[in-house]
Amino acid sequence: FYVVPAAYTIRIFAIEEFGKVIHEFDPWFNFRATQYLSKQGWEKFFSWFDYMSWYPLGRPVGTTIYPGLQITAVAIHRAIKLLHHNWDKAMFPILSLNHVCCYLPAWFGAVSSVVTGLLSWECTGSVGAGLVSSMIMAYLPAHSMRSVGGGFDNESIGIPAIVCTFF
Repeated sequence: FYVVPAAYTIRIFAIEEFGKVIHEFDPWFNFRATQYLSKQGWEKFFSWFDYMSWYPLGRPVGTTIYPGLQITAVAIHRAIKLLHHNWDKAMFPILSLNHVCCYLPAWFGAVSSVVTGLLSWECTGSVGAGLVSSMIMAYLPAHSMRSVGGGFDNESIGIPAIVCTFF
């Protein structure tokens, strides 16, 4: 699969160039919400009233957020920690929650490229069509700008979820 490394390399350019930082405003809020979910747990997360957002009014996060991104990031972070402690420590290095949130869009961008190719192959019966559609999804600017490393926003897992639903 040439598509997976190509899709991933395009998406982690910002991380390689500027470091493992989350950029833009919504991704920062999503990261704070992920930190809160990771530290406080499920119940407190859904009843959390954030006084740092929408100042001075605040925001009832539990009723105004799509929590899939935060749940996915915390689940991946905990799975990596579990694999690190139970298996080969060199193969599964410990990653901070920030690292997981920075890399998550790039990981899912590569996944959506592959699944788009599989969907095209299933629909057409042509391996060539699957490869072409997979490469188009890997290089498509509209998709890569929503799955660039550090852009921790809902589209980064929403697009692969939609493609997996149709597959």
